[in-house]
Amino acid sequence: MKVYVEGYGCSLNQADTAAIKALLKKNSCEFVNAEKADIIIINTCAVKTPTENKMLRRIKELEAIKKKEAKIIVFGCLPKIHPEAVRKIDKSVILIGPKLEDLCRFFGFAEKGFSPNMDMEYENKLVATIPIARGCLGDCTYCCVKNARGKLKSYKVNEIKDGVRKALQKGAKEIRLTAQDVGCYGFDIGTNIVELLGYVLEIEGEYRIRLGMMNPAHVIDIKKDLADMLREERVYRFLHLPVQSGSNKILKLMNRAYSAEDFIKLVEFLKNKVRDITIATDIIVGFPYEEEEDFRRTVELLETVKPDITNVSKYGVRPRTLAAKFKQVDPKIKKFRSSVVSKLALRLSYENNKMLVGRKGKILVVEKGCKGNFVGRMQNYKPVVIRENRIGEFVGVEIVEAHPCYLEGVLAT
Repeated sequence: MKVYVEGYGCSLNQADTAAIKALLKKNSCEFVNAEKADIIIINTCAVKTPTENKMLRRIKELEAIKKKEAKIIVFGCLPKIHPEAVRKIDKSVILIGPKLEDLCRFFGFAEKGFSPNMDMEYENKLVATIPIARGCLGDCTYCCVKNARGKLKSYKVNEIKDGVRKALQKGAKEIRLTAQDVGCYGFDIGTNIVELLGYVLEIEGEYRIRLGMMNPAHVIDIKKDLADMLREERVYRFLHLPVQSGSNKILKLMNRAYSAEDFIKLVEFLKNKVRDITIATDIIVGFPYEEEEDFRRTVELLETVKPDITNVSKYGVRPRTLAAKFKQVDPKIKKFRSSVVSKLALRLSYENNKMLVGRKGKILVVEKGCKGNFVGRMQNYKPVVIRENRIGEFVGVEIVEAHPCYLEGVLAT
């Protein structure tokens, strides 16, 4: 059988795509381009409206280029979040997801679910994304992903450890532990992310671990032990903690279970305990009922915390969410506020990066750059561009120039 597979979305979705490819390969499927495939699989994301629109456009493109008798399988979150939108394109499209068992059933394979220790086909052999849980404990009023992923289901420690070991044996140097919310890992099975890290780090070798996104509400209770773990050399000093808003009124409407003050104290604690830690966060502007004062508080929070990375999104209504019923903000106001925060985010990132010029340290070179150069990661996960091909190696560099989104380095003498 000739197949074509492509995937989009978060790191968990990327891991799912890698697992699907490995499953098809194991069952003797032949990988070809979309025009020649008997079956086309697109693993979709639908967390935001622009992302959903991108998925729908891509499905239309695949419909236009596929063989007449070929079938398209729309997998992942979109079939659960907004199946009607896909049906409008073509009622013959097959909707599956995001459970691997359902895909196995379609192909007639022995049924199996996603797991951290299953075979995966990664495009970059140096970087392995290992899922540690599915679903989450949150109930954010704007989020549609829970409708697709469901409640938290953490994988067992031995499964995850086995998956990491297999990835390292295959040549991976960077391990990304991922989930919808890494911060609540293990809460359903009597453990947590700190204990998991301790077990994983029992595996010998020179490699790096990157932790995925964490709801700040779940990090607060484990912050001391987590800070200790982040000082371990094989763990990147990087945390993605989406605050979403600096207004307590808006955070309450979002049902985020922490205050702006909680977030500020958490980041201050982490910066004091973990030298050079990189803090990434997310901001949603134009959430329902967001007034000028609420927006001002968000700007003030960013100025106070000074995140290294700020991902900015304009709020968009998502199907079957509580926030969709709230009073919406004018799109023009959303656009303006997004512009303001985006400019602020770039300025803060640049100011933080400038402080690293002249610093010497070790990076792990994991990928090719876009201009014939190569990209490595510092201990705090900041990307450093070098000219020399040292892919897969740990090398010493000196930072010589800063940009908002990356650093330039030269090999240290």
